[in-house]
Amino acid sequence: MRTAPRQSLLAGMQPLGMWSVSIGLVLVLVGLMGFQVQASYRRTIEVARANLADTARVTEEQVRGSLRVVRLMLRAIAEAPRNDPNTLRRFMATRAKVVPEIRQAFIVNAAGIVTISTLPQIEGRDTSPRPFFTGARDIPPGQDIYVSKPLPIGMDGNLVIMVSMPLSGADGQFDGIVTVSLELAYFQGLLRSVHRGEVGAGALLVTPDGDIIDRDPEPELYVGKNIAKGGAFAMHREAGGKENTFLHVTVTDGKEKLSAVRTLQEPALPALVVIVGRPLDGVLAPWRSEALTIAGVIGLLAVAIFGLTALAGRHLVALKASEERYRGLIETQNDLVVRFALDERLVFANEAFARAHGQAPVTVIGQSWRSFVHESDHDATAQAINDVLQPPDFRATVESRMKTAGGLRWVSWEGAAIRDMSGHIIEVQAVGRDITDWVENRERQSALVRDLDKSNRELEQFAYVASHDLREPLRMITSYLGLIQRRYEAALDEDGRQFLDFARDGAARMDRMVLDLLEFSRVGRVRDPLTRIDLADVIAIAAKNLELPIKESGATLAVPQGLPAVTGSGGELVRLFQNLIANAVKYRHPDRPPAVAVWAERDASGWVCTVADNGIGIAPEYFDRIFDIFQRLHARTEYEGTGIGLALCRKIVEHHGGRIWVESEPGQGSRFRFTLPDRDEA
Repeated sequence: MRTAPRQSLLAGMQPLGMWSVSIGLVLVLVGLMGFQVQASYRRTIEVARANLADTARVTEEQVRGSLRVVRLMLRAIAEAPRNDPNTLRRFMATRAKVVPEIRQAFIVNAAGIVTISTLPQIEGRDTSPRPFFTGARDIPPGQDIYVSKPLPIGMDGNLVIMVSMPLSGADGQFDGIVTVSLELAYFQGLLRSVHRGEVGAGALLVTPDGDIIDRDPEPELYVGKNIAKGGAFAMHREAGGKENTFLHVTVTDGKEKLSAVRTLQEPALPALVVIVGRPLDGVLAPWRSEALTIAGVIGLLAVAIFGLTALAGRHLVALKASEERYRGLIETQNDLVVRFALDERLVFANEAFARAHGQAPVTVIGQSWRSFVHESDHDATAQAINDVLQPPDFRATVESRMKTAGGLRWVSWEGAAIRDMSGHIIEVQAVGRDITDWVENRERQSALVRDLDKSNRELEQFAYVASHDLREPLRMITSYLGLIQRRYEAALDEDGRQFLDFARDGAARMDRMVLDLLEFSRVGRVRDPLTRIDLADVIAIAAKNLELPIKESGATLAVPQGLPAVTGSGGELVRLFQNLIANAVKYRHPDRPPAVAVWAERDASGWVCTVADNGIGIAPEYFDRIFDIFQRLHARTEYEGTGIGLALCRKIVEHHGGRIWVESEPGQGSRFRFTLPDRDEA
């Protein structure tokens, strides 16, 4: 059933009424333009003032924090024992490394002579006329550090900031100073972050006397200049108080700016002044753009509104045609499409929805959506509808069972809010697609995954229990074979004793195989938690475990310095390297002593580790086979073993998310390589 569309405001108006509304709208816009421009100007200035004040406050706090770091360092040096100059010099150098921008630190006696310095070549110099000495000597009570204006210090003549702290002797009298020199970069990055590269904007750090300590941008042009007689600094000093904002012409570059000024208010620190400024042109740029835009828009609107009024009739016709095309599109698609009002009753349903429920479209309209949804899914569907009505997305999805003519069917719905011309939500539109087959497949896959997980756990448990329980009869066989040898060896002929040796050897090999199988079953199931572990420590433990075979074979093990730390299970990684190194020793070349090398290389996803040897090598056709369980390339009379070692290595590497492979030529040795990807600790 198709309901009649609601008549829009545009469709209900007469041409004369449209023209009256258009003319009235233009007159109102013209009247509001002047008011808006003035209000926008005041708002722009006030917002910029507030933003600059906040920026200056944050900058002042950061400067204060930076000075506290230097103050703590000076305090530590000042309180350090001075009876051993070499020890104190090393202590000063160590403390100075905390701040990379510190070029040097030194102690000056009461006469102004440098006595101890991190640069010994300046010891003995006279600093008594220097401002950093006199300023610290005459520092006001309650303040314990002095910051001088930048001075050219050193052979390179670069400007540095001198921060000094006075020293007191046992009698409480002035006993010299401790001083550090800071590169301008110490404050440069902080000031650079303030103005964010805006042309004409900048930030300054100024001494109480008006000397510029640092500035960004272009510090080389302004650092060291005095601005005490003009600009924001002079206005701030005249106005008094901790913080002020001003419209003024700057002393440094002669531009009209809006600046925020703050004075450091911590008793122990000098009253440095932070100035953050923006060019007035930049501040007012948005306002000018807005004013020009408003003026242009008002002019254009007069033409546009009148033109739109003439075109309103044609647009209304096009709107109706578009609605018809939309309805045709909805009616012909196979997806289910419905719209229902906020009272839950359907106001529209396409042919596919009505056909799925075995009803005529006329009977569907007016029914509640609850009539078509299985009762068990009412709450979930209602919650999805409620989510559609909530910001910010005004959309939601839900899967529900529909009571169709063919029985219960799973349908995936996506709903969206429908608004009227005033922006109010009046309906919800939902598009549904039959996903019954997909849901059934999903449930079957979930059941298969659960069964597979259960089967894997049972298989691992079986391998563990079987391996563990098989050792008991093997121990009994070995015990009785030993008893037979002790009691009846004299009664046995040579063949009997040989048969007995074969039986004992077979039992021993079976026990080793069971132990290897038990260890194989434990990989990934029983292991240490994943932690950061140094490969050097892992290889050291593996080498210690193989100390006897390495020594008996005369093998050498080369392990480079600087091996990385990886995330993994310590016990499993030790077994991995131990097996690979043991194989390198076992399968050695008869004509040369074994040489084993271990190293690690970085790649895009983690580390590639290599265990290389100069042994007998492996033919290419066996590169894959050797990693299968119980696979051997040699008879037991040549080399002992169970054939599980490399299979265990592969399982350990795969449980760490990597892969393992071999590179080799017969007679030329082998390189076993495996990856250990970067991963978070578990």
